[in-house]
Amino acid sequence: MPGSNRSVTAVICGSTFRVLQWSSMQPPRICPTCGFNLGLGPYVETHCPRCGSSLRPKPPTTLGIRLLDLAITAAGTCFVLSSMFVFVFYMNSSSRAELYQGAPYHATAFRVTSIQFSPAVNTGDGSTNTTAIANGLVEGQKESMDLLPYFITVPRNQDEVTSRFPEGKVIPVYLFPTVRGANRIQPINGIPTAQGYQRQATWASNRAFPVVGLIGLVTALLGLLRFSLWRSAQRQLTDADPLRG
Repeated sequence: MPGSNRSVTAVICGSTFRVLQWSSMQPPRICPTCGFNLGLGPYVETHCPRCGSSLRPKPPTTLGIRLLDLAITAAGTCFVLSSMFVFVFYMNSSSRAELYQGAPYHATAFRVTSIQFSPAVNTGDGSTNTTAIANGLVEGQKESMDLLPYFITVPRNQDEVTSRFPEGKVIPVYLFPTVRGANRIQPINGIPTAQGYQRQATWASNRAFPVVGLIGLVTALLGLLRFSLWRSAQRQLTDADPLRG
């Protein structure tokens, strides 16, 4: 029927005209990365044909995700730093306990003759720690010993060390005749040298390492919670955007 065909054609033409008119009023989409004109309408491309960057909307960053990011950063930093400190502390204590274990020693006196002090230095190639070494005589032999264990805080200059350990000062020490180097001289404490280092290593393995592991577990749980919140926001964005369906 000619009349019916003309009516259908009119409806189709009218609809097409309205769609084109609506599309012509939509602002052109511009790639936010390179500024490329993507054409008319909101659903032209999912990626920029020039630079390849994604044009899909990013999932919203909620306040909870931001707080979790801060918590993960703090916990992760604490985990890394504590792991390094405890591991170095444990290895140093274990090696020193093994060094002095079973080694003969006896109490004697160390007479200071000179002081060698080097402050900590930070350079582009690395950093050096503060050193405070005393040279002196033990039973008529030249020896050297580390003075840092006698300070609660690290000394700032040589005058601070010299004022506490002037030339001629006598320091009660342990002498380990079979040990070489500056390790031959150790300060006298309430606990024997080998036993003291062994206690430090035991504390690190039984107390410090579990605490570090707990910090790592908390960091992992925070990361899982953050991923869960991100997936939830991603799912909501997918449901609201037909391009992502």
